Amino acid sequence: MPVRAIKTTTISILALGLLAGSAVGVAAQDDEAAAEPSTPAKVAGMIDTSGTAPVQEPTVTEVDGGLEVRGAITEGDQFEMDDPRLTGTVTKVDNVDVHDVVNDEGVVVAGSLALRLDNGAGSWSGQGTSVGYAGRGIPEEEMLGLDTWVLTGAGAYEGLSAILIVDPAGDQPTVEGVIFAGAMPAIPELPAAE
Repeated sequence: MPVRAIKTTTISILALGLLAGSAVGVAAQDDEAAAEPSTPAKVAGMIDTSGTAPVQEPTVTEVDGGLEVRGAITEGDQFEMDDPRLTGTVTKVDNVDVHDVVNDEGVVVAGSLALRLDNGAGSWSGQGTSVGYAGRGIPEEEMLGLDTWVLTGAGAYEGLSAILIVDPAGDQPTVEGVIFAGAMPAIPELPAAE
């Protein structure tokens, strides 16, 4: 698979599932919520990738029949969200592993990224993960793929976090998620094995 055909954006449907099932729930998005910088909100939108430009070409290494793609930097993705706090221009750095599926039936793509979204009032930065499966002969819009991004706000968005679920299929990936006050809790440690 050519490196240019590797599409990464980044995953976690679990986050929204847990939030939707929570007794706390998620506040409905409306004009008043978007105007108040600290208001929790459900958000949705898309990413316009038509202006995306490479800033740094990645290094590509063949490993055990797959590819390791490291340090691809792009800028120019445009977040077009129903909440202006998450509308802006994105710069991201991707690391991707491409694993061939048995019998050359397709590839599994796993990725990690760092990203920053900027707009006139502030910025969001964070990390994400992605996974996708592309079978041979499957149209791009039918490929399996989901990304999860966890972002921290700065400037006017100081003290806010956002969790975004991105469906990278097609030319304009779709985004759903939440903005909330505070930070993500620390990742717990597993109990010691007995």
